[in-house]
Parts: sequence; structure tokens; C-alpha cells
Amino acid sequence: MVYSTVKAHQGQMEIQSEPGHGTRVMIRFPVCEAVPRLPESVAEICPEPSTRGLRVLLVDDDELIQRSTLAILEALGHRVTAVLNGEAALAHLEAGYQPDVVILDMNMPGLGGAGTLPRLRALNPTVPVLLATGRVDQFATDVAAGHPFVTLLSKPFGKRELQKQLEPIGRG
Repeated sequence: MVYSTVKAHQGQMEIQSEPGHGTRVMIRFPVCEAVPRLPESVAEICPEPSTRGLRVLLVDDDELIQRSTLAILEALGHRVTAVLNGEAALAHLEAGYQPDVVILDMNMPGLGGAGTLPRLRALNPTVPVLLATGRVDQFATDVAAGHPFVTLLSKPFGKRELQKQLEPIGRG
């Protein structure tokens, strides 16, 4: 995940390790460009959402990622139910919760995303799922391709990427 984050920000990472001397990790990022102009109006700061508010089931075991994603989703006008694992997500669905979309972390303890997805599909065959992963590899691609209405969402993601994925669902 660290490598993916560094790469997403056009950075470089160098790891040096010597037995008995420890490990040194150097991370370099490019210099930031000039700060863009500040918005002149409230409308520029908080544009009207282009989609209806969605009921989002957010499933991620990393509390920092969960909190930041929750904040983004709420800023976009969505109602979020957040849980820390697949088992809790399935319990919500079994209790009758009907989300418009599920954001499902691929790598979690317990069932994880790959184990949760088939059970989720049995409970709700058509709900769109954004399968979030810091490592888009063949396994993640195969899991997503093996189920209908599943899209891979590469971590780290920001507001724009998330909004882009949610807009078609909100229009539906």
C-alpha cells in the first residue's frame, strides 16, 4: 500500500537494508506546484452534487481509511453505514439493509473482500460493488470479473475518483 501511495503521487521509494545495521526507507515526492487560486464563491467550494444521495455500505477494516472515505461520501451527499469487516456487512444485509452501493475492501481479516463478495451476491444479486484494493493484481481482477456489477477501485483514491464511480449509480 505504501508503494501504491508513493507511486500515485509520482514519488520514489528506496529501501536499504543491512543485517545487523537495520533498514532505511527513503521516500521522495516531487515539489508541489503553486497553490491554485481560492474559490470566489461558496458555490465553487461546495458545488451541487450531480447525483441523488445514495445509501452506501462502506466495509473497511482500516479505521483511518474508513473515516476519510466516510467524510468524502458525506461531503458528496451520501448516507453511509460503515462496518469494519465482511461479516458485519453481511449481518446488516441479512437484517434487511438495502444499500444502493457497497464499497468493499479487498484485504481484511476474516472473510475479506473475496470471501464476502459471493455471500453478498447471494443476499443482493444486483447491488453495485466497488471493490477497493491497494494492489490491483490478477487475483483482484479475477474476483471482480467473477461477479456481476463489480468495479475495481484502486487505493488510494480521492474525492474525484469516488465521485466518478458513484455518479452513474446515482443517476440510475
